[in-house]
Amino acid sequence: MHFFVVNLNIFGQARVHLVRELKNLSVIVENLYQRNVFSDEEVIRIQEEINDYDKIRKILDLVMKKGEAACYEFLRIIDMTRKRTLGTASLTPYDKSGAWTETKTFDLHHWISCYSFKEDTQMDINYLQDLFDDSHKIDLSYTPLVLDTEGSLRTYLPEEKSEISPGDLLKTDKNIVLVGKAGIGKTALTQEMLKVWAESDSKELDYMFYFNMREMTSDFMSMSLEELLFSEPDEFKEEVLADMKKNSDSVTIIFDGITDLSSSVVRRLVEKDLLPDAKIIITCRPDDEEDFFSWDSLRVEVKGFSEQSIETYFSATLGEQKNKVWSNLELLTLCYVPMYAVMVAACFSSEDPQPCTITKVYVSIVRFCLERNSNKTKIRHLESYINSKGMEILSLAEVAFQATGGKTANLTELPCYDSSVLSFLKPLVIQRNLTERYATHAFLHYTMQEFFAALWLLKNPDKAKDVLQQCLTEEMKHMRPLIPFMCGLLSEKSPSLMKCLIPAEELKKTSNWFFKEMTTTFYHCLCEQDEADTEDSGSDVDILFLCRCLYESQCPDACIYLLDKLDYCLDLAGEILDPYSSCAVAYVVTQSKKKIQLNLEDVMVSEHGMRCLFGCLKNVQWYGCACVFNCQIAA
Repeated sequence: MHFFVVNLNIFGQARVHLVRELKNLSVIVENLYQRNVFSDEEVIRIQEEINDYDKIRKILDLVMKKGEAACYEFLRIIDMTRKRTLGTASLTPYDKSGAWTETKTFDLHHWISCYSFKEDTQMDINYLQDLFDDSHKIDLSYTPLVLDTEGSLRTYLPEEKSEISPGDLLKTDKNIVLVGKAGIGKTALTQEMLKVWAESDSKELDYMFYFNMREMTSDFMSMSLEELLFSEPDEFKEEVLADMKKNSDSVTIIFDGITDLSSSVVRRLVEKDLLPDAKIIITCRPDDEEDFFSWDSLRVEVKGFSEQSIETYFSATLGEQKNKVWSNLELLTLCYVPMYAVMVAACFSSEDPQPCTITKVYVSIVRFCLERNSNKTKIRHLESYINSKGMEILSLAEVAFQATGGKTANLTELPCYDSSVLSFLKPLVIQRNLTERYATHAFLHYTMQEFFAALWLLKNPDKAKDVLQQCLTEEMKHMRPLIPFMCGLLSEKSPSLMKCLIPAEELKKTSNWFFKEMTTTFYHCLCEQDEADTEDSGSDVDILFLCRCLYESQCPDACIYLLDKLDYCLDLAGEILDPYSSCAVAYVVTQSKKKIQLNLEDVMVSEHGMRCLFGCLKNVQWYGCACVFNCQIAA
């Protein structure tokens, strides 16, 4: 942050006028508290003063005692909030130094205007930085994402649309729903919006609140608006809230990772019963978005990295080694998802082979973290170490499964106290009120929690059949992301983690029935959807989901089992294939021992996706030629 030098003598000379004219003190105290100028204890001391005159004196005493930086923040807040905190402006000029003539009326508006305010806030958006130690630090600052407001996915690797930026989204007066798959950059985008907001030079006071919905505690469901937004003493809470209600068009609230509107206060904010002119920004996965379109909103598809962003990112993180990513088509198709790109970059510092499936990426990251925290540099020593920590790792997996089932990322109890196992978690401090706080934990990313939850299921395969059925229901569809992870962890080609935690014979026994059970379960669901012939019937599981699961499994027999059920006819007409899905389809088709019919009519696919599909043509018997020439290729 860059500060200009505040002349404390001039600041002190203005004191009498500040004491006499400042109002809405709660707005000032709230902002000073949020900027860490005031502590909890200092806020209480201000509250204990009898009247506003004594309160402002206490505020000024505390600010001046803290020096120039605190005075800068105080003046900047007054400048931002002058409509609410200063009296009516007079017409008295004075010189640029801030001095004035005692025979003239002092004008606080003019006085504050003599200062030039500029903030250069560096906000930490590196939500995966904890994966890396100092010797492997990777620049995770915001890299431009492709944002689409057309309402549907159109291109992969997506075409850059530079006209849509985080700043543009803040300027719109509409509510916003940011939709995208896990790891695609929704959180990074909202935190970049926070950064843009913090750096803005607006002279108007506005409020912005950010809530990570995955990390909210159970008492969140019954919170009032005041409890949601504030933890300050009642006196300040009421005044600030009253100001927000009066000026609700200056309020922006972000709910990151929302899954439903079961919270009364969130629902009322969304439906405009509370703070009717506030801007509400929601991020969610595609499976959950249908719940948020009964209100006037702008739908923005977060589509991840463009090809240029991938190249820029790996040039910065890997240097010359970026060519290893660029020459590996399977690896490249993962990297349009920013979180996978981060993980792939980290994997290059390990001795393991480079991953080509999502599950293998997570396995590599788990091994990477355990290796870093255990100082076991040789593979055989690492395998032994993982085996010795098996109980702790599986206890973490159980906690992950329970939390995922409960649609929360908030882990109220630690499963163990081993520092290397707990390296997958980040600490959280939950503040119920001004004086009551408690510590809790969450996984570094929600998908990491889903990965560990899948690990626990494979250790407890008797629960797996129930989950397969449950994830087809509306209430439990949030468990569906566990299935591809389970497939990948059962793969015989990726035993480096699993063989240390679960005996090989147990995994083989589970594998013998799991892939057939999964394929049969989802195939029946597909048949029911076709018979009902409506989008509202049953689950939204599709052929592409099954292909992605089978690609993670790397199991040829499972692919053949699916193709046999489909009578060797893979109908993808009208589908939108991202690069990873194209790679998955190509893998399934390639496993076939006889020609299949592949319908790609009106499919949306990228150049990279087509490169994947070209590799499986030898196994395809076309429906004539329409499928190829009607396929829309994104440049």
